[in-house]
Amino acid sequence: MGYGLPAAIAAAIARPNRPVIALAGDGGFAMTMSELETAVRERARVVAIVFDNERYGTIWDHQEQRGAGELATDLGPIDFAAAARAFGANGVRVERDEEFEPALRDALAYAGPTVIHLLLDRRWVSIDRLLEPPEA
Repeated sequence: MGYGLPAAIAAAIARPNRPVIALAGDGGFAMTMSELETAVRERARVVAIVFDNERYGTIWDHQEQRGAGELATDLGPIDFAAAARAFGANGVRVERDEEFEPALRDALAYAGPTVIHLLLDRRWVSIDRLLEPPEA
């Protein structure tokens, strides 16, 4: 956990003319988001997409499947876009599906690091596991 951003920064520095995108959950991203300072200092053109359901979703899912209940997997709300801006990077908050594509296009055109903070329903654990069907 937490490897996505540092690896993406290294890739962006090694190949500055290629687009680099890191995908991370909120818990993993929070573990290494201080590396945004490195990305800003090195002018790394990296886009970090942070999927935020306010929990360590995969760990929670494994605990749930084993009947262990919920043990220390909740995370408080973190404004990752604001944190990115505090580091000197571009930070964008995406709350609706239709906001994502323009945010990604802008991030890929930006001359430095960008964090796209995607707010998710807490029931969303992974691409193949939604805890309850969303209400219409």
